[in-house]
Amino acid sequence: MISALISAVSSAGGLIVDKVTLSRRSVPLKIFIPVVFTFLFVFTLIFTPLYGYIDRSTALLPNNLFLLLLMIVIAIAWNVLAYQSLQRESVHQHEVILMTGPIVTILLAALFFQEEFNLTIFVLGLIASLAMLVARTEKHHFKLDKIAYNLFLAVILMSIENIIIRELLYSYSPISLYAVRTFFLALFFWFYYCPKVSEIGKSPLWLLGLSGAIGALSMVTRFYAFGTLGVIFTTLISTLAPIIVFIGSWEILHERIRPRVIVASLVILVCVAVATVLTNQL
Repeated sequence: MISALISAVSSAGGLIVDKVTLSRRSVPLKIFIPVVFTFLFVFTLIFTPLYGYIDRSTALLPNNLFLLLLMIVIAIAWNVLAYQSLQRESVHQHEVILMTGPIVTILLAALFFQEEFNLTIFVLGLIASLAMLVARTEKHHFKLDKIAYNLFLAVILMSIENIIIRELLYSYSPISLYAVRTFFLALFFWFYYCPKVSEIGKSPLWLLGLSGAIGALSMVTRFYAFGTLGVIFTTLISTLAPIIVFIGSWEILHERIRPRVIVASLVILVCVAVATVLTNQL
């Protein structure tokens, strides 16, 4: 439970830091992405000798090697699609489409992991995810173009990756799995964007490093939560992150919060509270 909460809080903090880095400090994506993924890998690697392990007897099986390769390919694909969308779409519409992710993840988890399926928690997860989506959706967001469709594809791929990650956690510790993932993604993005060292030197490296540190904490704790709590309950708790983002955007970025956002936040809090009580009773 604690790992899922840490993941939700750090995810929200990371989004706020990324907003400041990309908008207030105007760091270009070709610098931001490869540098942040490098920091993600470095911060994860530091703790890998202490907390990492790989069960080679199962990790080297052909099906698990295939799943590992598939995870890396899918992670690269959805990250490229998502960041291309962030370049060309408004930030608001980008965030709204990404908020469909928990719904897709919960539906896929219910299909593939029936051993962790609980109807009440499943319904609460869907309600919280829908509340989060409704809170940020405007009429003009339903006008979809090619970029928006690509982002929907990214959301589906992201959800599929979560299912693969849950399966690979039987062979890898969360830190080891994330270290492997970020290594290959950082390598890919350095070759894909080819950032110049001189441009990197002019960027706020402390902000990029902070984004990497928070991102590593968020993702590793999410992996731990997937392994201990299951995908559905972890995804339900992750819906708390937008509430923190709304508060942070209001306090730090001075964005206006609408009444329906407050109502949706209360709905999400109730869903998480009820699901937590039910889980503790099981």
